[in-house]
Amino acid sequence: MSFRSAAFLLLCLLGFTACQDSFIYDEATAPEGALWTYEQALSFDFSIQDTSLRYEFLLDVQHSQDYPFQNLYTRITTIFPDKTSQQDVISLELANKLGLWEGNCRGDDCTLTIALQERARFDTPGDYQLRFEQYTRRDSLPGIQELRLRMATRD
Repeated sequence: MSFRSAAFLLLCLLGFTACQDSFIYDEATAPEGALWTYEQALSFDFSIQDTSLRYEFLLDVQHSQDYPFQNLYTRITTIFPDKTSQQDVISLELANKLGLWEGNCRGDDCTLTIALQERARFDTPGDYQLRFEQYTRRDSLPGIQELRLRMATRD
């Protein structure tokens, strides 16, 4: 291997690793029995120690191609270290207006990454919880296989 080839390979490797996210939190959870019911919250527990940093939250939604809707309404509850909470209802758009699935689909499964927060700040260090509840018109929602929450620090 020539010096020029080795240098090019080293630059490519450095560029590849520099662009990868280093997640400080990466957890997945799934509805029991392949049905997400109203009563079942999918929870993520994490700690924040450095309140001077900004954080990015990514949510990966894995679903079957048989999922019956274009979107997924969720109620997200944030529970703060002092045990107070805040709720938000959001629609996670899983398909485009033509009904084609967003994200990557392989076989019967699709995975879509959604940026929940890009530069979130926390005022208080401590333990937090994000709880996701399905908020659709169906008590038992088929087709949602897994939620994965990833968190990284941002400048």
